[in-house]
Amino acid sequence: MATRPKSSIAEQLGAAQVAIMNALADQEIQAMIASHGYTIQKLQEGRQLYETAAGVVSAQVAASGAQAVKTQDLHTAERLAFDAYQSLTTVARAVFRRDQARLVSLGLNGPMPRTMDSFLKAAYILFDNVAADPQIKSTLAAYGYDEARVQAERGKIVAYDTANQQQEAAKGTAQQSTRDQKVSLRELNDWVSQFIKIARVALKEKKELLERLGVLARSVKTEAQRAAPEKAAATRAKEQQG
Repeated sequence: MATRPKSSIAEQLGAAQVAIMNALADQEIQAMIASHGYTIQKLQEGRQLYETAAGVVSAQVAASGAQAVKTQDLHTAERLAFDAYQSLTTVARAVFRRDQARLVSLGLNGPMPRTMDSFLKAAYILFDNVAADPQIKSTLAAYGYDEARVQAERGKIVAYDTANQQQEAAKGTAQQSTRDQKVSLRELNDWVSQFIKIARVALKEKKELLERLGVLARSVKTEAQRAAPEKAAATRAKEQQG
């Protein structure tokens, strides 16, 4: 059995806005629903729920956008950091291919790190130990890695580390904003659902007022209309027998 798709967030907000704001703007509606508990004060409570939900939804969109930007920044920083590490690794391994002690001191005696944490650890060891060892520093300077370049390339490792931290923070903010949005929309939808149910009763003789609240008036079938399907089926059965 097919299920009815859930309305979008925009549709939920739109329906709530129509119901609440039009009730607040129409004195006839107010007069008829007040006797059923929906005073101006209660309608204002609904309005506050709507405005809060609209603000939270906007914040969630902004947070998701910020996370997307930080994720893209992270991918860019990652590519630059890996290029910097692999380039220096290739040069250092070629230059010190017969000097195992130097390779060990640079952390180049093992396989390429596979995880982010292991990569960052290995990259800091490589660049920091190049800068800290005068002999390694002077040797690599002859192959294009003078002090300025080593520091510049190390900066790409730092940028990747920072981008990762910022992306994690943005992801946490986006996740929290999504949770806030879910709670706020649930509170709003609960309020509107109850309001519409009560409004159907209060305004049952005024279908046009229900429509102002965004509620399609339910048509009441006559006895003949209710009996029509059964009558049609009986007629078809008789025709088939004949």
